[in-house]
Amino acid sequence: MLKLSPLFSSLKFITPFLHLRHLSTPPRFSLHSTAATLTRVPSNLTRASSSFLQPPTEMGSESYMFGPYKIDAREVFYSTQLSYALVNLRPLVPGHVLVCPRREVKRFLDLSADETSDLWLTAQKVGRQLESYHNTSSLTFAIQDGPQAGQTVPHVHIHILPRKSGDFEKNDEIYDAIDLKEKELTQKLDLDKERKDRSVAEMADEADEYRKLFL
Repeated sequence: MLKLSPLFSSLKFITPFLHLRHLSTPPRFSLHSTAATLTRVPSNLTRASSSFLQPPTEMGSESYMFGPYKIDAREVFYSTQLSYALVNLRPLVPGHVLVCPRREVKRFLDLSADETSDLWLTAQKVGRQLESYHNTSSLTFAIQDGPQAGQTVPHVHIHILPRKSGDFEKNDEIYDAIDLKEKELTQKLDLDKERKDRSVAEMADEADEYRKLFL
């Protein structure tokens, strides 16, 4: 019988061990060899995302509440995941609109950080477009935060009014006028009651014009 040398006998057992060790060792890659195969992530996806950076939502099938009142979707001309903008039943000046959080929040102090950011970014965007559309030179942003501040609808909302020279005899009179309109809102917003002011169709036509500004 052929006798194997001690060295050969040892190799019979060492070779499988080396093979298994080779399989269990993670492969090594060169950064230079794999760089071309990596998928590049768009830079805009690496930025921190927030709800107020989301694109406007579709308004066709949306429902909107303003305090206890249901708002006709045709009167809403701009909407995000957290806020919406609607035309006014009785505007003080051309372009007088409201911006509200979607969530029914009574006080400005009760808004979340995302809602606060989204609300003001929406107001900024809406104000910029309406100032240009109505060929005005300034904007009034007003919040009545709580009943003693003149708020009648218990839902945070920002009044946005495009302004121009001479629209009010005394500039600060606009705040008294806003107070008056706030008091009228509770009598005018109920959709089940007959409207003696602008019709839904009139307001929808205005909203349609404003909606085009954000396409």
